[in-house]
Amino acid sequence: MSVEQDSFATRLKELSQYSFKMDSLIMDTALALSGVIPHGLGACVAPVVGSYKMGQPTSALVDNPYFVVHGIDGSASSKTKHLLRHRKVRNYAQSFTGTAAVVGSMVLPVNPYALMREGSSAGASAVHLYHFAEMARNCRQSNTLCRWLDLLKLMKTHKLLNRGVGFGLAAVPGGVSLGISVPVKLCLLAKNTGVLAQESALCKVIAMELHWRAYQEQSLANGSGGGPATAIIRELMTRRGVMGGFSHNYPALIREPAGWNAFVAKIMDI
Repeated sequence: MSVEQDSFATRLKELSQYSFKMDSLIMDTALALSGVIPHGLGACVAPVVGSYKMGQPTSALVDNPYFVVHGIDGSASSKTKHLLRHRKVRNYAQSFTGTAAVVGSMVLPVNPYALMREGSSAGASAVHLYHFAEMARNCRQSNTLCRWLDLLKLMKTHKLLNRGVGFGLAAVPGGVSLGISVPVKLCLLAKNTGVLAQESALCKVIAMELHWRAYQEQSLANGSGGGPATAIIRELMTRRGVMGGFSHNYPALIREPAGWNAFVAKIMDI
């Protein structure tokens, strides 16, 4: 192996490491346990957690090693940075909206906002899962594409399960939900932590591979059309549910050296 290849392999291994963050686990556990705090005060946990996460420094974007080893450098990946910042602000806003909905729905048997949010997300995950399964059926001749799509199907299945359970919990009457929701949420937290720890490296490597392959496809097609990697990224970055098919500017993300950071964030969002 040449020095350049050895350096590339080392960098790829470094980037695919799973970074376990204890503070994030503590915050997520607090969210799961918020229901045991009496008098509705548990609703305040979500915005507190959201504020804490918003105050954390944003991780620096890292260029795709495939781009670096081929000497492709240029943009500062501003689209990728904007998208990740937007996701952070959106999650922060949702924590406040969710709290207001919890407080406002105390007189109701269920939480309409949670039902709509979890139901919409579950529906969107189901559609993504269907499209990835269709792609997999049409590309059985390619082991690489099958490997990419198997991982995407797995992660979307986990998200569909999580959102489906969330929808079910939101539909349980408030007087009964406490004894059910806390242990269920703790089980989901343990399951999700294990999934991310086990699949993190593969998610990151596949995001880099998809990004690089899609970049090559776009270069060959002069930005018009593309191949299977572009199609996979298009589906991954298409927002469904209440967003009605709105898609992020995935061609711009493909062109940016750090675009894979946005793709892996979507893949690992379960």
